[in-house]
Amino acid sequence: MSRLLGQMGRYQMRSVALRGSLRRSTVEHKAILRAVRAGDAWIINGVKDRVANAPLAKLFAVEVSSGANGASLLLVPRDTPGLSVRESDRGGHFHHGACGELAFKACRVPVENLVGAEGESPLAGDAARDLPQDSALNLGIGRAAYEAALAYAQLRVQGGRRIIEHQAIGTKLAEVAVRLEVARAAIWQAAWACDHPEAFADRSLRDLPLTRIAKVFASEAIYHATKDAAECFGAMGVMRDMPLQKYVHDALVCLHSGTSNSDAKLRIAEALAGYRRPANAAALAAE
Repeated sequence: MSRLLGQMGRYQMRSVALRGSLRRSTVEHKAILRAVRAGDAWIINGVKDRVANAPLAKLFAVEVSSGANGASLLLVPRDTPGLSVRESDRGGHFHHGACGELAFKACRVPVENLVGAEGESPLAGDAARDLPQDSALNLGIGRAAYEAALAYAQLRVQGGRRIIEHQAIGTKLAEVAVRLEVARAAIWQAAWACDHPEAFADRSLRDLPLTRIAKVFASEAIYHATKDAAECFGAMGVMRDMPLQKYVHDALVCLHSGTSNSDAKLRIAEALAGYRRPANAAALAAE
């Protein structure tokens, strides 16, 4: 699971790249992909737009209507005949990474590309919320900010030596590296747990909401990491001509997107106490 997170494109049920952010402010797209079983293959037809990471992805996890109750999940490699990918125009206020349109025209994929049972997509409902995809995306933002700051600190000379050799910058970059590595470990553990639910039963892992834990820690740690990385650039860190201001902006979006950290911490506390707060209709609708 963790190896696929960075190279997969998946249709988002809402028309924003960061699932959960701005979820009520954009128009939902009702296009439906349909798949028909034909011998040892599935034939897919239809169009999906606003697919996050589409121009870069090598593999697509596609939810289709196959006639069964519920959605089915098919894996479609990018080079499959009948699949065409077009990058979406970067119009309006959409600035959150690559996004594109998938067009399926008699696209034929083997039956073994079906994930799970027909009509029971593992990415539907509660199962989708257990995948740390948003945290993995956020980690990429932090890594980009860190690599940019590290490269600049090794290049910029002040006082006769590279600024990375000065304690103030060196320790700041060390703190960024620590935050990113610990966040990466938490995200990978949550992704591994999704693939190995038996680990909770045999107590290899504690029975805790690991995806929520990863989201809380990663979003806060990566936001601080991107700000520290921007500070390594001095005044240039806030200039629009430099990439760091966008990394800080996007890390802030991840910090407040989807389920809030305050609510996630309450859910973690409930798991520790073995207690579940009574849910109201508004809270369920927000999830």
